[in-house]
Amino acid sequence: MRVTPVLFALFGAIQSFAQPDDCIGKIRGQVLDINTQEPLPFATVKILNSDNGVVSDAEGNFMLSNICKEEVDLEVRFVGYKPAIHHHDFYHSSPTVYLAPEETLLESVVVEGEAIVGDLQSVSLDKIDQFQLAAMPTQSLASAISSIQGVTFNSTGSNVQLPVIHGLYGNRILIINNGVKHGFQNWGTDHAPEIDIAGTNNITVIKGAGGVRYGSEALGGVVVIEGNPLKLSKKIYGKISSGYQTNGQGYHANANFGTGYKKFSYHASGNYLRIGDRHTPDYSLTNTGKKERAANAGFRYHLPKWDFKMYYSYIDQELGLLRASVAESGDLFSRSIAATTPLFIRDFSYTINEPKQTITHHLTKLEIDRYSSLGKFSLLFSRQINLRQEFDVRRNADLPIIDLQLNTTDTRLEWYHPSFGGLEGTFGLQYFSQNNDNNPGTGTTPFIPNYNTHRFSVYAIESIQRGNNTYELGLRLDHEYNSARGREQSQEIFRNEFSFTNFTASLGLVRDLSPNWQLRSNLGSAWRTPNMAELYSFGQHAFKVQYGLWRYYTDENEELRTDRVLTEEDKAAKAEKGFKWINELNHQKNGHVFKLTTYANFIANFTFDRPIAVIGTFWGPMPAFIIDQADALFVGTDLTYLQRITKKLNGKIGSSYLWNLNIQNNEALINQPPININAEISWETPSYFGLGFSKLSLETSYTFRQFQAPRTITPEQIISGEAEITPKSEIFDFKDAPDGYFLGHAEYEWKLGKLSGQFQVRNILNVSYRDYLNQMRYFADEEGINYTVQINYSF
Repeated sequence: MRVTPVLFALFGAIQSFAQPDDCIGKIRGQVLDINTQEPLPFATVKILNSDNGVVSDAEGNFMLSNICKEEVDLEVRFVGYKPAIHHHDFYHSSPTVYLAPEETLLESVVVEGEAIVGDLQSVSLDKIDQFQLAAMPTQSLASAISSIQGVTFNSTGSNVQLPVIHGLYGNRILIINNGVKHGFQNWGTDHAPEIDIAGTNNITVIKGAGGVRYGSEALGGVVVIEGNPLKLSKKIYGKISSGYQTNGQGYHANANFGTGYKKFSYHASGNYLRIGDRHTPDYSLTNTGKKERAANAGFRYHLPKWDFKMYYSYIDQELGLLRASVAESGDLFSRSIAATTPLFIRDFSYTINEPKQTITHHLTKLEIDRYSSLGKFSLLFSRQINLRQEFDVRRNADLPIIDLQLNTTDTRLEWYHPSFGGLEGTFGLQYFSQNNDNNPGTGTTPFIPNYNTHRFSVYAIESIQRGNNTYELGLRLDHEYNSARGREQSQEIFRNEFSFTNFTASLGLVRDLSPNWQLRSNLGSAWRTPNMAELYSFGQHAFKVQYGLWRYYTDENEELRTDRVLTEEDKAAKAEKGFKWINELNHQKNGHVFKLTTYANFIANFTFDRPIAVIGTFWGPMPAFIIDQADALFVGTDLTYLQRITKKLNGKIGSSYLWNLNIQNNEALINQPPININAEISWETPSYFGLGFSKLSLETSYTFRQFQAPRTITPEQIISGEAEITPKSEIFDFKDAPDGYFLGHAEYEWKLGKLSGQFQVRNILNVSYRDYLNQMRYFADEEGINYTVQINYSF
């Protein structure tokens, strides 16, 4: 494809017309408290090495005028807070300055106004900053963001965890890794995004339909992962960390460093993690170890009106899956499901045997920004390589049962135009492609076929402010072409080509009801094509057997058949189309923060896997699932309330509720998150032993039993013939939804000069429980108590 060179040529042609006007201008911004987000009135804002300075107003707003340089260094100060120094380009958007109190562990930061949400102000979003992430270097991406209301995770054991936003997961949640869509095997519930949390600067979760800005597969939301910002004029900095956890006897070490000069900056980091078999309060979870190595580096070169950035990341993972999930006979499988403890338990070990996954991921990105009187032009090119092997318990266990290489290319050209009569926004062109190939040597029929995907997109997002209201409109057009090549059950080659064209839109409103109340409302659409596993999956994968939409049919006797590959002429496989209306009410005053989010999400042709049988395989009997489609509705609410009780004491409570319905069959969907309520209190303790800062936090949560779970039919009932199941039968599950459970956690943070640390206790009451969203709940409990200690040295 020659689309990428065309976008590069177009970017170059644009520059010949992007001649700048005179450099005299103004800088507007706002100064806020980093903890409470409240304005800081009368803060001093000045340009370094000049007499040009102002103080912020009662709302923390400031405006510097008569600026005759294209680049300046801003210094912001407020009594009792750490100062902030920011290198600002005249063509950048308005900065927001977050000042940190002197006694806290946080540092003051400046955020440019260019929204990572692509100028969509009306969407609901939450952020996890670098200081929160620093306390969870061994957690997965999904686990790290699960503290946000309305967000949880679907998992296959301790090592494979997928983000869930308002009931949706998999490739309905778009993962944006350092500005590009993360290219990985995003299908099923046992493929998690390979993200190095220790090398992440911050994470933003967008709960609205993000299809206009980021493209297809954003029906549930978007998770935006940002690396080091590569700031200029910043002294050399870095941090070395190491820690240990008792559950799994895990240990980790990571280091990062960087510096910024006037025109050049760089950053690099590395991380190593090793965890052995985890354990519940009563027994060991055999073969649940994890090994991970990761590294990343970024470079930036800056010229007046130009920015050049390069980024590279590498991550290598070896993930163990619970050995007790594999059974060698029908009787053993029935007993495994019914047992209160796993039937396969061995002593603790760091060794990772089959079943397991090994994944290597490379990401390279080049970004060029051009600033002029016509606005900002941005050209991005990225390339990713994802290598995945999966090993199962079988005779040739040293051979992978799945061996895939996925190459992803993403090219994007965007124009952030200046205000035209109050209208501000972005225009973009995008070309996205993926090439997925099965490597030979597995000795099995490939679970999914080889395929190529090419997507061409054009989009625009505009906003305008009128009084207390900000109105937004976003439009996007996508055309996607797919070609697939695989093997029939008879090993004959099949080929198929198909395409989809879709239009998405977003309409938003932000209304300031008063100085302390704000309403955000967004009605957005999104879409996605059924992924290749949903279309063509065939055979055994992990602990189950699965058949895609085009790998099964029912004969005249309503019996399930899998002896041939279908096409769109045999069975319709329609694209999912989602329409999500989300409303968020915010209140903020005197240390009180209240946020209420309500939403309704209708998805036409919702694609899901449903249990159908227990069938025999070469590896023993396994639960069988088929892919099905139906219209679905999701309705829910999230509530968050924070209170600054005293200067040193903060409290937080939250809850999440989701109701869902398969509209066509008038029944609940499977694997949806139950109701959850939680509370947290944190106390900045007195500075004992000369500590510069210390804080104690206590967190509790209660997760209810999923009252919307489908009926239960046990494997024994299916194997004996007591229950007859067809694709038209009412949906069922192999095991009852687990009981509700209460969890408690504690954390202590401290800082002494350049040293800092955390001590955590997870599941402090050592509760035995099972998580409804964990596929391994069929076989074992969740992890028990876990003590974690971490020491950091910053410079």
